[in-house]
Amino acid sequence: MDLSEKSIEVARQRAAVFGLEDRIQFRAGNAEKLSSFVPVEPYDLIYSFGVIHHTPHPDAVLAQLKQYAKPGTTIKIMVYHRRSYKVAWIFLTEGRGQFWKLREIVARNAEAQTGCPIAYTYTRREGRELLERHGFKVTSVAVDHIFPYRIPDYVQYRYVREPYFAWMPQPLFRALERRFGWHLCLTATAK
Repeated sequence: MDLSEKSIEVARQRAAVFGLEDRIQFRAGNAEKLSSFVPVEPYDLIYSFGVIHHTPHPDAVLAQLKQYAKPGTTIKIMVYHRRSYKVAWIFLTEGRGQFWKLREIVARNAEAQTGCPIAYTYTRREGRELLERHGFKVTSVAVDHIFPYRIPDYVQYRYVREPYFAWMPQPLFRALERRFGWHLCLTATAK
């Protein structure tokens, strides 16, 4: 499910590459109104990666998802982590220390392309509360992912690490990711 028809087409192509196109249903629509185009029925697993923090009303999405949950349903979501390396980097390089504009500056610079209209960030506590407000019991909260590559190279499919990450031993880099990563990954169950 995606809001963008273009993204749906890319997903269909990717499914075809793996021979899975006949096993997946693709639907375009607004996650805040999910039940208007996806029949409401209980699922064992609800998975949302990188969606909820880009919608104007994240609580509306969780209210919709709750309709598809039964006791024991697992929900896994990823939202952006506020206490991340990326937020600090955006704050220092793009925001020039203007903390009072942080929400706007992060939204504008959260994605590889600039001008993303909405990109909320959450602390671990806020992510937990988001799920708990909608009747989910959080069982795991983890932080991961720091993008280590130079953007000009990356867009040309060359994976060259930024100099400050190139020298870093992998165990140190992984420890940094687990503390200051951009992805806040939450797992919960429906009550």
